[in-house]
Amino acid sequence: MRLKESQVKLVCQKLFVGLRSKQLISVKKTDIEVLNRMHEIFIKELKVEDEINLQAEKVLAENLRKLGIKGDQIDREKMFEMIRKQLLKEKNVIV
Repeated sequence: MRLKESQVKLVCQKLFVGLRSKQLISVKKTDIEVLNRMHEIFIKELKVEDEINLQAEKVLAENLRKLGIKGDQIDREKMFEMIRKQLLKEKNVIV
C-alpha cells in the first residue's frame, strides 16, 4: 500500500468535509460511522490494487524467465505497467 493509514484517514476526512460543506451528501449515520466506512472501503480498494501489482510482478518475472530475458534487456517499468493495465482490465478494476 502506497499510502499510510494516517494519510488514508486524512483523505477520507477531507473528502467527507468537502462533500458535506458543498451539500453534495446527506448522511443517516454519525460522522464517525461514515468516516469509518469510507476508511474501510478505501483500504479495501488499495489492497486490491496491491494484489494486482503483486500479480503483475509475478507474471512479468515468469515471462522474463520463460523467454530467457534479463531485466536489463527490457524496460521493466514499461512491461510491468502493460501487464498491470491488462490485469486491471480483466478484473474490471478502476484505479
